[in-house]
Amino acid sequence: MDCPLPYQIKDDYYIDVNDFTEDFIKFSNTLGIDDLSQMLELLLIGVYWEVYKKDALILSKKSHDVLATLSSLRNKSKMSKDLIDDVRGMLLTKEFSKDNGENDFDLNKYNLTLLFDYLEATGDFVYQLPHLRKYENNISPDFFEKCGQLSEWFFKNSHKYLASYTLGFEDYFTMNDGTHKMKEDIIFFNSPVELYYLNMLGANLMNRIFRSDFQLRKRKALLLPSCMTISKDKCRAKDTPLGPTCVGCNKNCNVYKIAKDFPHELYLIGHNSDSLKGATKKDLEELGIIGVTCVLNLISGGYQSAGMGIPPQCVLLNHVSCSKHWLSEDCPSTIDVQELSNKI
Repeated sequence: MDCPLPYQIKDDYYIDVNDFTEDFIKFSNTLGIDDLSQMLELLLIGVYWEVYKKDALILSKKSHDVLATLSSLRNKSKMSKDLIDDVRGMLLTKEFSKDNGENDFDLNKYNLTLLFDYLEATGDFVYQLPHLRKYENNISPDFFEKCGQLSEWFFKNSHKYLASYTLGFEDYFTMNDGTHKMKEDIIFFNSPVELYYLNMLGANLMNRIFRSDFQLRKRKALLLPSCMTISKDKCRAKDTPLGPTCVGCNKNCNVYKIAKDFPHELYLIGHNSDSLKGATKKDLEELGIIGVTCVLNLISGGYQSAGMGIPPQCVLLNHVSCSKHWLSEDCPSTIDVQELSNKI
């Protein structure tokens, strides 16, 4: 593509992110953390605190309650989603445009709750929060120290491994500065580059966490985002309870190019909240999924699937595709087909 993009996957990405993950695991082990799930959860808390602490400390309870309620309603009512998004966009822009001063408080039990309330208010961390809030009433003596050590290591090392995949990041946001004011995705869209690296690392950890359970499942399904189609308006995918399936209506479509050789189930998904919405009890017991998405949805998508009882594996879109969040018009992305094959 000619225009700058916030990230672009190429060359040795999967080698580099694997090396980064191996080093992260080794460092975590030196802190006495051996469980991969706990490594990821403590890292998320530490990084989210560093990224969002100033906004978390100024968010009032009233604003939290209103934004959290709107977010919950949005996920339950499609009819009013657009109206709710308009209101949320105005409130989020107003709330987090405030002067938050130069507060630099340490993470503690009280501020941990403020952080979680902030994450809830944004509506962008719905599937992460159950894995993080469990620590509110189960804090070990060295909990905050470990969160800080993991995030410090992450900020120090992530650029070294992954910066080559975000070379267009600064130019992209310079070109699009202010374009998401008053929109419900203002916090999501303006995520700092470290959250891209966090999702890259987090997805790799999740692949390891859920790998054995995924392999044991009778059925495998690939979930491809609809933005990969050559034209969403002209796509003739056939509806099924688990999502639309490719019928091969356009041989030049990136979805068809994958579907024609893919030996398992394949479904198109729109927004994450619609994933496998028609799954039966049998589906939930039999399915393992390979989810394909752009960077900032990797961790939430993995947790969403796991929360349904379906063990996931993740493959990353090679670049952002959709006009909903990122581009002026849809620009179909691709994936690393070899990496997809490795996940089966």
